[in-house]
Amino acid sequence: MLRRAAIHAALLGAIWLAASAAYAVIFEGGRQLAWLAVDVAVVALAAWVVARDRELVGFRSLGPRRLAAIVAIALLAFGCVAIVQSVIEDGNGLWLDEREYLAMLREGAIRRGGLLPFSLRWLEPMLAGAWNILPVDDAPALKSVNFGALVMTSVLLVLALVRLGVSRALALASPVLLACSYLGVYSAENRLVLDPFNYALFVVLLHTLLHRAHRAYFAIALVVLACNSEKAVYWLPVLGVLALLESERTGWRRLGDAAKQVAVYGGPAVLYLVAMRLYLAGAPSDTHAFVGKLRVMAFTPLGAKTTDAGDTFVTLWFPFGGLTVYALLGLRHAPRPLQAAAVLALPILASTLVATDTERMVAYGFVVVLPLALVYLTAAYAAMPRVLAGTLLAFTVALAIAQHYLLPVARLLGDNVLSHNPARIRLAVAAIEILLVGTTVYLRETIYSRGASSSKPATF
Repeated sequence: MLRRAAIHAALLGAIWLAASAAYAVIFEGGRQLAWLAVDVAVVALAAWVVARDRELVGFRSLGPRRLAAIVAIALLAFGCVAIVQSVIEDGNGLWLDEREYLAMLREGAIRRGGLLPFSLRWLEPMLAGAWNILPVDDAPALKSVNFGALVMTSVLLVLALVRLGVSRALALASPVLLACSYLGVYSAENRLVLDPFNYALFVVLLHTLLHRAHRAYFAIALVVLACNSEKAVYWLPVLGVLALLESERTGWRRLGDAAKQVAVYGGPAVLYLVAMRLYLAGAPSDTHAFVGKLRVMAFTPLGAKTTDAGDTFVTLWFPFGGLTVYALLGLRHAPRPLQAAAVLALPILASTLVATDTERMVAYGFVVVLPLALVYLTAAYAAMPRVLAGTLLAFTVALAIAQHYLLPVARLLGDNVLSHNPARIRLAVAAIEILLVGTTVYLRETIYSRGASSSKPATF
């Protein structure tokens, strides 16, 4: 088992380092040839180790040439993220988060006098600082690591979707959908925050939950995530709910099984965070509560007008548009680990009461919403004629691209017709989204619903 874990670590590490080094050279003009040679050598060594023990890689559903398939997926993911970061301008500044991370990066140590919770998040700043082997330094190194993390997130999502039985076409569309989500857009707009690193580890944790025998890997991955973010605790209720779903006992014994799993596999990360908090006991904190957001979370409007520009019902409950609708419907088709992972919505929504950047917090849910949505679409498309399913998929991908990039690309190309009529374009895209989601759900739940009885209407 340890050997298999080492092979997976080598595979993922090679993809991450290769993507980070490529970004450093292409986007940041990295010209430190000695470090670039080190990067090439490390990637080559990792690739040789993986190729030597290719039978331990797994992912057999990718076919006999699965290593070539993984490389192709990585190239697709790299292309999607690179295009986004070429179209979206990097607008990061030295605000609160970024200032703390760069200070830690430059000092090469955990800052006991730094600001909480930022001083807890030391792993990525160290990888881009004291442990940096990329051909760039300082802020460009942090941006490069983040780019590699986004590529890795895309690759891991495709592999998770394949393991979950999602159709090959939908799985390969996931890097495009990720790049066209707020998660992808925000990561291009601000490249100095640590969120992309956390996104990648979130998907690693999802992988470790898909098989009961891999819970030890979950504990290890959770500790690694805790070194980069206190958001590791988001996964404790997920582990507890999954244990409840898997337990064959009843009553208090069932609860005992769940508590035991949380203690065994989540305990090390919690102990680490407690120890770190004690170590940083004298550090000031920047945590503020904004409980006024509670009224925006309500299903029923509690006022005639909402003046909060960034916090709306749609932002909090339907941040991923039609994918959120598909994800809700996908809960009944999803396997237990994915059903349990949906519980992530609770701590994520709770964090919006503390954080000032609501969209950034909610974006963490994408790594669960997307698999749930594509599980549903796989079942929906499988019940439809192939031509109809292919047409709906094509419209879904095209719409995702248009929603975020039609107007920015039009401005870059100097298209006066599109860029001078943004309101009409947004109206048209919104209308298409409503029609597309409504049509897909209606067809699946009525005309192409399998197992539904149509002999006589239901009696109420």
